[in-house]
Amino acid sequence: MHLHLNFKLLFLLFYSVAISCKASSQATPLYPNALMKHETQWLIKVLEQAHYNKLGITDLNASAFINRFVNKLDKQRLYFTAQEVEDFHTKYSKTLQSHFEQGNLLPGFEIYNQYKTKAISRLNWVLVELDSDPSLFIDKNYTANREKKNWATTENGLDSLWKDLINFEYIREVIQQFDENTTKISKNTPELKDYIDESRENLKRSYSRWIKNINEFESSDVQEIYLTTLTHMFDPHTVFMNMKEKEKFDQAMNNEFVGIGARLQDEDGYCTIKELLPGGPAEASRELEPEDIILKVAQSDGDFVDVVDMKLTKIVDLIKGPKDTLVRLEIRPIQDPSSVKVVRIVRDKIKLTENLAKAFVKKIELNGEEINIGVIELPSFYGSSGSGPKATDDVEELIAKLKSYDIKGLILDLRRNGGGYLSEAVNLTGLFISRGPVVQVKNTDGKIRKKFDFNPKVAWNGPLFTLVSRYSASASEIVAGALKDHNRAIIIGDETTHGKGTVQSMIQMNLPFNILSSRNTGKTSAAKITIQKYYLPSGRSTQINGVKSDISIPSINMFLPIGESDLDNALPNDSIPAVNFRKTLEQYSFNKLAIDTLKKDAEERRKKSDVFNYLNENIDFFKQKREKKTFSLNLEHRLDQRIQENSKNEDFKKIFKGFSKLSYPSREIVLSIVSDQISQSRKARGLDLNETDSIKEFKIPTDLDISLNETLNILRVHLSAEKALGTAQKSNQETPKI
Repeated sequence: MHLHLNFKLLFLLFYSVAISCKASSQATPLYPNALMKHETQWLIKVLEQAHYNKLGITDLNASAFINRFVNKLDKQRLYFTAQEVEDFHTKYSKTLQSHFEQGNLLPGFEIYNQYKTKAISRLNWVLVELDSDPSLFIDKNYTANREKKNWATTENGLDSLWKDLINFEYIREVIQQFDENTTKISKNTPELKDYIDESRENLKRSYSRWIKNINEFESSDVQEIYLTTLTHMFDPHTVFMNMKEKEKFDQAMNNEFVGIGARLQDEDGYCTIKELLPGGPAEASRELEPEDIILKVAQSDGDFVDVVDMKLTKIVDLIKGPKDTLVRLEIRPIQDPSSVKVVRIVRDKIKLTENLAKAFVKKIELNGEEINIGVIELPSFYGSSGSGPKATDDVEELIAKLKSYDIKGLILDLRRNGGGYLSEAVNLTGLFISRGPVVQVKNTDGKIRKKFDFNPKVAWNGPLFTLVSRYSASASEIVAGALKDHNRAIIIGDETTHGKGTVQSMIQMNLPFNILSSRNTGKTSAAKITIQKYYLPSGRSTQINGVKSDISIPSINMFLPIGESDLDNALPNDSIPAVNFRKTLEQYSFNKLAIDTLKKDAEERRKKSDVFNYLNENIDFFKQKREKKTFSLNLEHRLDQRIQENSKNEDFKKIFKGFSKLSYPSREIVLSIVSDQISQSRKARGLDLNETDSIKEFKIPTDLDISLNETLNILRVHLSAEKALGTAQKSNQETPKI
């Protein structure tokens, strides 16, 4: 291990020298190609014909568009001056519409090239400035977020901003080197010079990598930023995807891809294996380990390509390929960094099981006896047109496995679910209702279609609580809202969900010339277009407003700009008539009185709860930090601030750690596909397949999940009341009538 560290240090030193040499390179301009012209014209037609708002390119606010594009490039307003931004408006505002109609992306590329030239020039200037001694003890404040600030009027003004930024970053780097017990610092502190020297090297590496990243930007990247700026003028969820981005999207939605089964990471110019995916060809080869460095890549028996200092996305493209094809990797192994070896791997289909639904059995106490509660975490409403995993099928499988533990209640956790396929949302809702409407969808022509669950089969007809957050969006809001409209579930979590009530359709480019772009691979660019709005069975829209929790839990999320209302050009909220349907009597449901009683009980319990006192105090502390807009450029003041914040954070950590004992024992339940993958992984690593897995054991989680635990507490109160009511009813039935 010591040898490896020394070896990496030598490589890093060499790399730092090499990259410093590159830092002085001139900015090479980028230009659009012929294909981009056709893609742009196609995109304009799709937007005008398919988008929900029926807007045309003639409705484009050119001035607003230019501002948005320039802000995307220079978000912190550190490169352009006010005059340069004004010049962009003067040059392009009147002709922007015709440029788009012609498929001409030159305005975007010209603006980008100017940004690139200025950015590289400025960053090289910073590298020189870093050689000067920083001013660490000036009584001045620095505004870290300049998104809402005015553009500097002169280059001298930009120089001043950058000098403050350099001092700010020097202070941040120096403080990070301080021992935890450091309480005082001054200009005369002996170690200060060493701290500054170390900080200087760190910052030089950081800014050199910044230059490297800018130089690695490709024409397709500029195209995507420019065209997505255009699509976001229609609404925040309409986007253009080039071929690479479309492939990534498909991979995420289908939870599978073809490759070697390894996660890669760029570490100072070296492609390093960070993780071997269970059951993948890389793991099965038993020739690769995490932290191995990939030096070269070759296709089948072709020549090796040196990938050191190559952009990571390009390396990934070289390693990926069709199923059952060979790729060769030249590796510098972590176990013996002085050697080099060649590894041959046949590509195969990889299942991304970490993004699939998972479940847990929680043991809670009810009236002196232990009972089981099921919890299902669903990260997205994934699906596939082929044989890939589907969210509904997986949740149904997990419910069946949970029922074997005789669970008395079920929690559907959608807190981190950002949406997915609408069809999966409808089908999954059907697992909990016997029949009835799930969602209403309004097209751009105003026509409304109602989507029903007609299947009377119910996978779970017991108490159901749905746990949500501000991150629960789109399809997860459909499910939560529909279950609420059916009185089928109690919604618990953040005050409201995200508020995305729109439907997007993926439209692939289908022009005859696109075969040139795909190089006969069948890959195309695409556009994800907002084509519909959806409404709950009650006629309410979740757009902007989200789904309101029946019982809310205090959350930091409500103070973060993460909701639909925080996005520019979001479609407005409205409503349509409710679906006239009869709720089935055989279906488990909650009445308003039961919900109100549980809500009141939860509020009273929290007043006496140390956990919620901690949570509220944590939220207040977070709000104070978030509201802080400026930072001192005096090292002493920043050290005092750090001491105070660290002290407060340590207090929070100690308190939070003490809450772990309040967690309920938990046992993980996995899907069959995950079990198979675990078995394949063990076999590949030569482990005993019959070895008892810790996954089968009940354990106390190391950290308390406050929202989940509170949901379990509320569910316990409900079950207790339900049991008491059942006992009373049974007693009345058994009382002789006279």
